[in-house]
Amino acid sequence: MTVDHAAVRAPEAGELKYLVYTSVATRTMLPEDLESILFTSRRKNLDAEITGILLYRGSSFVQFLEGPLCEVDSLMDRIARDDRHTGVRVLVVERVTERSFGDWKMGFALPKNTRPTGVDGLRDSFTDLTSGGDYDMVRQAAEDFSIWFKAGQRARPS
Repeated sequence: MTVDHAAVRAPEAGELKYLVYTSVATRTMLPEDLESILFTSRRKNLDAEITGILLYRGSSFVQFLEGPLCEVDSLMDRIARDDRHTGVRVLVVERVTERSFGDWKMGFALPKNTRPTGVDGLRDSFTDLTSGGDYDMVRQAAEDFSIWFKAGQRARPS
């Protein structure tokens, strides 16, 4: 895992860390594997005041985390040691004062694979996140997924 801890300054009151990372599963993730990850994450994240979402497609994970700086750093240390995945790459790290996923101790989605359309300018945000492109493209893809996930949750019947 690549994180520049030296660039981290002292937090200001009310400041949170927003972090997005990607990784690759070391084996096929069965539904019960994903359920186990979510059950444990939701319980531990509640205690640590961490919110976010987990996306899984193919063999790739993308996770959005937000919470107190030291709690997110501690969680990332544990995530980096988890043998269910490899190649943990931190894509976005920002300090924020508001949560994007305040309602989700760990939301979850399985984005569908997309097919090339042949239309210039159309992107697949999941591929943008996992491909290791430039920061602006990755940041935009993270924002796109944030909006996609929230819209999908609002559209679900209660």
